[in-house]
Amino acid sequence: MLVGAVHARNGLTVDAGLCTVQVIPAHGVHVAAVGLIFPSRSSALDPDSYLPLTQYTATQFSFASTPKPFKNPHYTRHSAPGGPGKRNKTLKQILTLERERVDEEARKRREERVERRRLRQERGEAAVEEDEEREVEVVSFVSIEAPPSLMPQKRYCDITGLEAKYVDPRTLLRYHSPSIFELIRSPSFQPAVVQAYLALRGMGIVLR
Repeated sequence: MLVGAVHARNGLTVDAGLCTVQVIPAHGVHVAAVGLIFPSRSSALDPDSYLPLTQYTATQFSFASTPKPFKNPHYTRHSAPGGPGKRNKTLKQILTLERERVDEEARKRREERVERRRLRQERGEAAVEEDEEREVEVVSFVSIEAPPSLMPQKRYCDITGLEAKYVDPRTLLRYHSPSIFELIRSPSFQPAVVQAYLALRGMGIVLR
């Protein structure tokens, strides 16, 4: 057992009772304890019972460096030093690659259309005007459009944010349950509070 406590800076050696603590600035801050182990009471007077203490560093007692049985010891992270690095693309790079992909796809389709037209001319078939006038359309990230939904629009409670099943005819606030309705009709809900809730969804009254 070590006796005494000590505070030391890098490169200093401080004696604290039976223990000598030295801060070794080799790899960051590594604390090494060099001293004696306090013996039992029966051999306290025997000088030979004091055993030299082995040097330890803080990394040897680190929980992060201890092997864990549930982890694969051969697993390496991509971002580990010396390993293959993985960098995420920026938005500008993604849009540039998307434009290049669309241009390449459009070029291939134009070449296919020219090839089909040449085959028709060789076979003596009439050219299809619709095929010639049709613009090459490639589905991309920015060109996907969807029709408006046919499902009814959902309405949400102005107080709780839950799905609103009812509307108060006096204040026009949407509420989720009867308990919220009691809160709306309570004296604490002044007209200014009601207008503030209505203004959150663009239904407030603006006086000019």
